Amino acid sequence: MGEIAPMELKLPNDCLAVFADDTGHEALVPDQPVYGLGGCAVLAQDLDAIVRTPWRQVRRQATGSPDTPLHASDFGRSATREQILAAAAFFRQGRFARFGAIVSVDTAFDGNLGPLLTIALVLRQRIIDIARWTRFGSVAVIFESSERADPLIEKAFQDFSIEENGKPLPVECYFMRKQEGEPGLEVADFIMHAIGRQARHNLTKRGTFVPDFAAVFHGIDTKLVSFMEVSSVVQNRPAIGEA
Repeated sequence: MGEIAPMELKLPNDCLAVFADDTGHEALVPDQPVYGLGGCAVLAQDLDAIVRTPWRQVRRQATGSPDTPLHASDFGRSATREQILAAAAFFRQGRFARFGAIVSVDTAFDGNLGPLLTIALVLRQRIIDIARWTRFGSVAVIFESSERADPLIEKAFQDFSIEENGKPLPVECYFMRKQEGEPGLEVADFIMHAIGRQARHNLTKRGTFVPDFAAVFHGIDTKLVSFMEVSSVVQNRPAIGEA
């Protein structure tokens, strides 16, 4: 791991393409009470049809151009109702997997498992949950590159592996820069923005859902969804509660 992915991803058709982004700060610093990792996944052969082409239409409606990047934080502040509905429809109709894991200042950590390592362990299982329902020959996990977080993520995921019937499957992890404009990473950004908003909401009012989280995770085939909010880590095993 540690390789920067090229602008044009060349993946085998049967490769499970996983795009991952983070939200918050892994040290849970002041004004950043949550930290999470997650994103979306789809077979490489379906990446254009299910993620890239529909997302470019969301871009077109939001910016006037299918090639102008979208950032979830900016979109949430400036989007019209019609643009918000178009983005929500993309998530509700899209036959791609979406997943995430998050901790907060309320999470009880134990031993050496701090926020990032806890999230790495839980996120691995979320990816494995998604992979169980998909016939694939290999996995490529593409993280959005961040100068601060890249070394930490690389260390946390250096031994990430997936097995099928006891047989290891090829797994490659990459970093990709935001400026490459990869729609899969933008979708991951929107997913994690929704997860982060929900987690911050849960700190004061649990049991209700913010609209973008509902659009991403509710009313979706359960085989395509895997999300966990970690409430405590005890004896090196995360005790997890759903948001």
